[in-house]
Amino acid sequence: MKVVINHDRCVHADAFATRCLAATIEYPMGESHYCLAGVIDDGKPELTVSLIFEGKTYTRVLHNQAERDIVAAEGWPAFTEYAQNHTPAFVQN
Repeated sequence: MKVVINHDRCVHADAFATRCLAATIEYPMGESHYCLAGVIDDGKPELTVSLIFEGKTYTRVLHNQAERDIVAAEGWPAFTEYAQNHTPAFVQN
């Protein structure tokens, strides 16, 4: 499954945006999220998360629940920093 989160469209403060990112990663189909831009069922078992932030797209592939839990706990600043520093899991437009 792939989810696209548009942080640029989110009107909430950073703490709320971090909780929203975590909820989206943990329950991509289970809640209504303010900044969710799309959900694509690609038939893959891993979760691909694309985060749009300041006009750039950062993508991470989360292969299992443990990875989801870690990324959900870290928040969007760590998400973008990690994506920039780990080329295989990062796609920036």
